[in-house]
Amino acid sequence: MNNTLYSIVNNFLPVAILVGLLLACGGCGAGGGGTEVASNADLRTSNIDTSDALFQPDQLLAVDIQMDPADYNVLRQEGRHLPQVLSGCATGYKYTHFKANVAVNGKTLKQVDIRKKGFLGSLSASRPSFKLDFDTHVPDRRLESLERMTLNNNRQDPGNTHQCVAYGMFRAAGLPAPRCNFARVTMNGEDLGVYSHVESVKNHFLRRNFSSDAGNLYEAQLADFGVHTKVSFQLKTNEEINDRSDLDAVVRALQADDDNLPGLLGQVVNLEHFIDYWAMEAITGHWDSASGNANNYFVYNDPQSGLFHYLPWGADGAMERFHLLAPGTGPLFRYISIPARLYKIPAWRGRYHTRILELLDEVWDEKTLNAEVERIRDLTGTEEVHLDQVRDFIANHEQHVRAAVAGEIEQREHTIIDQPTICRDGNITEVRGSISSGLGYFEYVDAEGVTITMPAVATPPSEDSQGVPFTGGIGINVIGTLDGVTRLALLTIEEPEFGALEVPFHGIASTLLLIRLGGPDGFELLGIAGEGGIRFSEPPVLGEPASFEFSADLWLNVGWDLSPLAGVR
Repeated sequence: MNNTLYSIVNNFLPVAILVGLLLACGGCGAGGGGTEVASNADLRTSNIDTSDALFQPDQLLAVDIQMDPADYNVLRQEGRHLPQVLSGCATGYKYTHFKANVAVNGKTLKQVDIRKKGFLGSLSASRPSFKLDFDTHVPDRRLESLERMTLNNNRQDPGNTHQCVAYGMFRAAGLPAPRCNFARVTMNGEDLGVYSHVESVKNHFLRRNFSSDAGNLYEAQLADFGVHTKVSFQLKTNEEINDRSDLDAVVRALQADDDNLPGLLGQVVNLEHFIDYWAMEAITGHWDSASGNANNYFVYNDPQSGLFHYLPWGADGAMERFHLLAPGTGPLFRYISIPARLYKIPAWRGRYHTRILELLDEVWDEKTLNAEVERIRDLTGTEEVHLDQVRDFIANHEQHVRAAVAGEIEQREHTIIDQPTICRDGNITEVRGSISSGLGYFEYVDAEGVTITMPAVATPPSEDSQGVPFTGGIGINVIGTLDGVTRLALLTIEEPEFGALEVPFHGIASTLLLIRLGGPDGFELLGIAGEGGIRFSEPPVLGEPASFEFSADLWLNVGWDLSPLAGVR
């Protein structure tokens, strides 16, 4: 029976891959030595901007963070769980703020505000992304004119290329976009590796790119200009005033018919700027974006013109040939309301297509892009194997986009629904199991409240399981059969966490997917684990049967049709 089960796992292993893709101090001693930066109020009030010094493309910044180890352990484990996101119960999630001492290229800043960052895909317990704010606890302090730093872990981009290259292409197209280079980050003496240092989109960025930073800046996380979806815009400036009526003006304009829409919309949104922005999301393959996923973007109401501008963000998911959550919809994404409406108006669809072709001629050069990839490889020490994906993108994406503009590629309509977000926590049950030297059981509670228990075998921990989303990881497949039906509990552990006796489930880096084999598509995704974890009786070893227990909340009834993902990277 065991051989049969192992054969089933091998035959259905691509399913795990596809499902995985569904799923970016006051008491401490000073670190790093060198010069201490106490206050830079003179830089804050002067016209001198020295921030370019921190964004030199050929420089690998050295960022040394020292904080209370207990605080860091809390920080690194924080984050949303996928069931919270899928059930709409994570909208109010906030990270905890801590204090740290930070040295950047030898300049030390004490009492820096630090928190974790990331929505879901980039979450990591071993290499968290960070937000650093220099003036929260020391007012007016700046580091080379900057009041904050954003350090991204590149979990969704093991080649370290997506963000800096994509933002560079936006800027080459004449659009405001964050500056970007790289930093080697250490935490309490531990080398966390190379991070992307991305310019924070806040007041300093606004002053550099617009006439004033006095307008309303909103960050979008699954947000759009809809009656209901507008509430997901997070106001990042003027929070105390909290006047969000400028969003309502765009919502009202979008109620117009096709004949009147462009004129009314043009009174509240810079449409010329938006067409370029929309085109660049297609050109950079930024699927987890405004037009691709109502996510990872900012909108800024420029006080001089009174018009909204779109700003790119979260580009670690850019430079992908296919939309990973909705294949068949790209590369000319139109998920949010403005592109969806404009694309249906022939004259504006023509303007969009024309601008894509013009910008391809202006910003796309395969030789130059590959040279930039090689420069980043040499600077960051990235292994060549991690660059295969981005090289494939550079070799093929231009023609893919041109073919889409020419109508040679069928594109499926995919547009956000304007409906309220409701926390649906009623479909969260439980899953648990116990394995001793590869044998044991697991059970879960189904939607009717019935506990389904079955004997099970577990594959030894393996790097070849491929069930881990995005990059790296160790997989253990727990296989159970009851009444002729086989179910798989696909356990994944973020690689640096492997070897610990207890591994909490974390985002989609360390998690559990529950699958039932059979049905018209060959499988059914039964559920995804949330809060919980794995407890080993002794440190696990690759390739050897392990003894462990696991338990977690289980989100049931996902309801996704996964069959279109067949054959998609």
